[in-house]
Order: sequence, then structure tokens, then C-alpha cells
Amino acid sequence: MRPAKLEAITNNIMLIHGERRGKFPNSHSILILDESSGLIDTGCGPEVLQDIKKHYDVDFIINSHTHPDHTACNWMFNEKPIYVPEEGLSTSGNVVTLSQRFVSKELAPTWQKFVRGSMNFKNCTPTNSYTSRTTFNFGETTILPIHTPGHTKDHYCFYIEKEKILFSFDYDLTEFPWYGHRESSISEFKESVMKLKALPLETVVSSHRGIINERIDAEFTKYQSIIDERNAHILSLLKAEKTLGQLVDMAPIYGAFPYAPKLLRYWEEKMIEKHLNELEIHQKIRKTPTGYTRIYN
Repeated sequence: MRPAKLEAITNNIMLIHGERRGKFPNSHSILILDESSGLIDTGCGPEVLQDIKKHYDVDFIINSHTHPDHTACNWMFNEKPIYVPEEGLSTSGNVVTLSQRFVSKELAPTWQKFVRGSMNFKNCTPTNSYTSRTTFNFGETTILPIHTPGHTKDHYCFYIEKEKILFSFDYDLTEFPWYGHRESSISEFKESVMKLKALPLETVVSSHRGIINERIDAEFTKYQSIIDERNAHILSLLKAEKTLGQLVDMAPIYGAFPYAPKLLRYWEEKMIEKHLNELEIHQKIRKTPTGYTRIYN
């Protein structure tokens, strides 16, 4: 059993460091120890969570959204109430319905094998749902869900108003903003980032980076600028006409496909498509019978 590494956020709230330092296909989790106790997200790894179960009696589980790197080990707490976003309730906890939502029909078996093998995902049906009208009261700690679509349609961030703490989850302030599903949206992603940036903040807790409490406004600005940099990079690749397949081969988003290449190429394609749509809307490129090319004004 791997001992859990806990880092204090407040007297009542701890960051649980995930396996692989919280990098995908894992994530960090959050433990709240108050009059009632809660665990937010279960992607930190089964060995870490086994240690948490040994030392703490968690009253209920909350998922920030339905991505398996945040929900994989819900099954370890299947005797507890499990809260998931209302927008993802119909697919949450089931590897087949999630695969049908997140990838193509052809890739669904590959995705299922990947999340079972790399994330220890097992089916686990949630018991409850929440929305932006929900308030989670733990005692001294009150958490407000904020609906932040763009990453997924059911992504929520959590805000503690009294202490100006934001759990930003997969608006993670890393160098890799992610919007690779059919349901993902660059415009909604940007709107969600602006919504979060406008909050009074002293601490941000990122699912894949950890605790951030310095230069928060600048961190959000830098994070959003990466999307604009990707637009510019893809535009530069279209000085000569390219097909979508050629752009995917060039991997302007991922850079390379070092693991699960079929899945990474699929997500690369979906994100490139969203950038191409933005560039076309802003009349930077045009679609040709065989591909895309830059418009020179």
C-alpha cells in the first residue's frame, strides 16, 4: 500500500497528491475533514485511496466531472453516497456509455481498455447529482459548484467564498488546456476561464498541478493565451494547403503520440478541428475541396 501524501490547503482541507505526481492518467484529489468529511475526485490512485480509507472515514464522494482520471476509483467507495454533475449523470460510472460519449464508435473498445488498464476504472453507479444551485455544507466549510463547460459539458469548479479558494480541476493552469471531445468547445472554454479569473482568489487548487497561490491572475492569462498560440501555430502550418490528416500527423497540439496513439491522434484531430473552425469563422483560412489553406489579406 502506498502511503497518501497530504498537503494542507486549510485546517480542514487537504490536497491528496495523486500517483505520477497527479499527471494524466491520474489526478490529485481533495479531502475535507470537517463536521462531515468528503472526498472530491478519486483519480489519485487505488493504493493512495486505500491508505485514505484506512485512516479516514469519508462520508461521501463528489466528482468534479465524469473524466475517468477523476472518477476511476469511485468503486472503492461504492457503499457511500457519490455525487456527480447533473449534466453527466446519464453516462457517469459506466465504461461503455462514457466511451460512446468521449470517442468514436470505432475507438470505443480501445478507450475502454485504456481506462480500465491505466486508471483502474471499474463501473460504479452514482447515487446523487448536483448543479450550480447546489451547496455542499461540511460544517465550517461551504463549497459552491460553478458550472464551467468547454473542457467537458459537465465540468464544474468549486469555490469557497470565505477563504477565496478555487478548486479549478481541469482548468488546471498547466501548459496543456484540453478540449478534445465532440462536446468540448473553445469558446465555452475561454468563457469558463474568464468566469474563474473574475473571482476574488487567493488560492487555486489544480487537479494536475497542485496548489497555486501566487500571480493567479497572470496564471489564468497565460493559460488562456496558449489557445491563441495554438491558433497562430496552426495558421502558420497552412501557408500551403494541408488536409486534416496532414495536420494531425504534424501534431501541433500534442507534439507527439508517445502512448495510446490511436486515442491521442483522435483527440489531436478533434482539437485541430475546433481551431480550424475558429480560424474559418475569423476569415483567417478557407476550406478547400481537399483541405484547408490560409487566406492572405
